[in-house]
Amino acid sequence: MTVTFNRIDIQALRGLAVTVVMLYHTKIGSLSAGYLGVDIFFVISGFLITTLVASGIDRGDFRLTDFYFRRAKRLLPAAYVTFLVTALFSPWFLNQRELGDFSRQLVGAVTFTGNFVLWQQTGYFEGAGDLKPLLHVWSLAIEEQYYFLLPAALLLTRPSRWLSSALVLALISLVLCILGGNWKPIATFYFLPTRCWELLIGSAGALWLRCPPNARNPMVGEVVRICFIPSLICLLVLPFLSIGLAHPGLSALIVCLATQIVILRNSPRLNTFPPAKVLASVGNFWLI
Repeated sequence: MTVTFNRIDIQALRGLAVTVVMLYHTKIGSLSAGYLGVDIFFVISGFLITTLVASGIDRGDFRLTDFYFRRAKRLLPAAYVTFLVTALFSPWFLNQRELGDFSRQLVGAVTFTGNFVLWQQTGYFEGAGDLKPLLHVWSLAIEEQYYFLLPAALLLTRPSRWLSSALVLALISLVLCILGGNWKPIATFYFLPTRCWELLIGSAGALWLRCPPNARNPMVGEVVRICFIPSLICLLVLPFLSIGLAHPGLSALIVCLATQIVILRNSPRLNTFPPAKVLASVGNFWLI
């Protein structure tokens, strides 16, 4: 399977995810559930990184060292500059206690364990979060932890079991998320085991496409065809709605499935639709 990161529809989804998250945090507009952009982003990341790794393994030229080096080369320069600038300006805006929290956030950001640090400090939606300059690195930490584990998992598992394993793990993670949302909601929000079902949905989609067309369940293709337009509507509407449930919850599940359906559909019309190209130009700044 040819690996491509230049599909207009995928880049448009990425652009949509970035836009709604930024508008949500800047409190511009009425995106009461703009945080769902992160869930869209997780599915895209799972799909693309699994496509990359699985294709390399299929070709026989995948190397863990090369993979991790490319990830570091792409991510670390911009990330560390951001961390440095934030550290230089933080003393002007934070008091002594907040600076103490920030120093731990900085360590977590540099080591991609920021989700653990932030879990110990506060809830994501609490007001104190406005005074945590590196609050948003939790999602980057979850992604990088997933990227660290995924290649090894694929290398250690027979290719014939990749798809079934991804589906089973996604189901287990989703169940943990549902249970944890009622028991430990903050930990559930921040931890990889209770959030990786979103990335695994993307991974499962990539692995399904890897199967030969005659080996794919035709029902999946039919569901994708029927649900394509409703999925687009969900992605455009749900960020503006607050259904009053814990997050991640039903709205996150709907958004994740809708994102995967749009990716699997690979609609020629969407790929040539002018507004999609505009969103794709935003998404191009956030390549994995």
